[in-house]
Amino acid sequence: MPPTRVPPTPVPPTAVPTPRPTQVPTPAATATAAPPTPTPDPTRVAQQVYCDAASPPAHLPLPPIALFIHITPPDVATQPTPTTGGPRRQGAEPAPHVSAPHVAVLDEASGALLYEQDAFSRQPPASITKIATTIVALERGADIKTVYTTTVSSTQLVACDGSSVMGLEPNDHVSLETLLYGMMLPSGNDAAEQVAVLLGGSRERYVAWMNEKVASLHLRDTHFVTPSGIDADEHYSSAYDMALLARDAMQNPEFRKIVATSYFVSDDYYMHNLNPLLGMYDGADGVKIGYTEIAGRTIVASATRDGHRTYVSLMGSRNLAADSRELFDWVWKTYRW
Repeated sequence: MPPTRVPPTPVPPTAVPTPRPTQVPTPAATATAAPPTPTPDPTRVAQQVYCDAASPPAHLPLPPIALFIHITPPDVATQPTPTTGGPRRQGAEPAPHVSAPHVAVLDEASGALLYEQDAFSRQPPASITKIATTIVALERGADIKTVYTTTVSSTQLVACDGSSVMGLEPNDHVSLETLLYGMMLPSGNDAAEQVAVLLGGSRERYVAWMNEKVASLHLRDTHFVTPSGIDADEHYSSAYDMALLARDAMQNPEFRKIVATSYFVSDDYYMHNLNPLLGMYDGADGVKIGYTEIAGRTIVASATRDGHRTYVSLMGSRNLAADSRELFDWVWKTYRW
């Protein structure tokens, strides 16, 4: 069996020593010289790059921790108009009550919104953001077999904000393919950050590409700030927008292959898909889950029956698997194509 790559144990940042004032003996009444300016600790500085833009969860006393993030409310006059048509509804059985307050159920073939509950509300999406991160990498024409030397440290990310990681450390040699699987299966924030820097030159430029993708799909309630989905001001999407984004991404064969994979081993990394429906629900074939303390549990799930694929997008769920199963079961019983 290939060796298992275990994410390194988080190491707290090196503390910057507190300088002691130097006592200079002089006959003057005031004899204390100004303390020297301390040299910033390189490890601490590197961590701060990730922490400055991130909200909780955080386990180190770095910058002040926000208890909420700011999201600009949508303009009511520009709310999206969902596509109609699609499969025919038969029977009057209501949609099941689920724990998620924000729900969108979408038919792939037509794009029709089959069911919604506060689906247009702007919410922190957590790691389902990585749907955008991954499809942008694939659409930018990069050769996924290209091997890169890594610069991101999963140790620093875990210590900074408790990130989920695939286990990267500087000077690893990893293919883009492995990074994409590491982003989508174990939900590696280190993989997302690394892909952004490698392909975009900077996370800011890469996130701009992600927002260009959003604009091309006319997703009015989505704006990204980070490639990983860590909570940040003005990083938001809606259940409806994320369903549409996943629907678009699933047209890419490589993307479909990645998100339908339960286990992946490459470059000495062994990865397991965190999607609770894969292998457990008939027809489940993607796409991504997410979680932060602010966002709660999020998912865009896909399942196919009799050649018809449907997406269930949830934000703020307390039970992703149960909510998704109940909604999929309701769709198969209620709609005819």
